[in-house]
Amino acid sequence: MSKERASKYKWQMVEMPGGISTSNGNWYHTTRENIEAYVPGLLKEHSLEKIIRQADDWVQSSNGLSLFLYLLLAFIGLDPVLTFGISLVFFLFWYVNTSAFVSVIFSPLVKLLNLDGFVYVVSTAVLIYLAWQEQFTALWLGIVLFFLFKVGLLNLILKLYSSKKESSKPQLNDRVLNMLLIRYGMKEGLMPEKIQEMQDNLIKTANYHKTRNKK
Repeated sequence: MSKERASKYKWQMVEMPGGISTSNGNWYHTTRENIEAYVPGLLKEHSLEKIIRQADDWVQSSNGLSLFLYLLLAFIGLDPVLTFGISLVFFLFWYVNTSAFVSVIFSPLVKLLNLDGFVYVVSTAVLIYLAWQEQFTALWLGIVLFFLFKVGLLNLILKLYSSKKESSKPQLNDRVLNMLLIRYGMKEGLMPEKIQEMQDNLIKTANYHKTRNKK
């Protein structure tokens, strides 16, 4: 495959006046200027491309984690139907609460679980093992989940549903990016203004009570 053709499959980000779009089909309702104003100095420490790429990985993390959960449980021999149900329930739970689990430390792991090569190798190995063990129910359910999660069909359905039901609330993409910016800001000591104000108020309150107790 030529370099020109291979480059077409690389992750890309496009900055627009109304937001940031990525090749994964995600749209973030913010700009470079807004991020710089939100967490001043952060983009000097970490590039915008790096942060948005990690946000993309977290947005898609429900697919990878749910698939690998099924493969693990199926590999150890848990009932395939039960495993199938656990995987779907976990997917819904993680999708709804993804922003709460966003972590700078675990971003590399999430990225690994989203890599096509890694997903294909692990999935193929486990599915071949299930076929060899004649666990055909687990095999076929695994193939179904692989298709649903790898294509991102469930993600698409939930995005469409949430956009209609929660049009006034921030979308998953924006919640994830916001939390990632906060995590990076805290790591670098560059917390967003509102969080800094909350911290300052807590410190003032704590100092007030300490002074009052000494009297």
